[in-house]
Amino acid sequence: MSRTSGNLVMDQSGSTIVEFAILAPAIIGLLFGVFQVGIGMQAQNALRSIAQETSRFAVVEYQKGNEITDATIETWAETAAATAPYLLNNTFDATVTSVPTPRVAGTFEKTITLTYTPPAVVPLVNWVSPQLTFSRPIIVLDE
Repeated sequence: MSRTSGNLVMDQSGSTIVEFAILAPAIIGLLFGVFQVGIGMQAQNALRSIAQETSRFAVVEYQKGNEITDATIETWAETAAATAPYLLNNTFDATVTSVPTPRVAGTFEKTITLTYTPPAVVPLVNWVSPQLTFSRPIIVLDE
């Protein structure tokens, strides 16, 4: 009987599975954290690109002589966000506000502010992603 219990104490054949059971939740949690940070970084880059494309759209329309409204610019940004390559979900919002005193004389200045909340990697966990915000000016010539 003592030989059998001695063999069990020295037996290490199940130690790997026990170590894995202890470490796996931490490693999987870190992996999901990396995925969540990656989704957030991609979303921030998408906001910056959408703001750039929307600004370009507004400037080109003003150069063509089309005086577009703030609502038109907002709609264009929201449409761009919903289509490829961005495919942002319905938590995206665009707001365009006119600046009362432009920084450059002879121009109209508007500020576009984009907000977006990225989806959670694991929807079963009660994790709410932080809301991302990006803002930039749109300066067009007053003709």
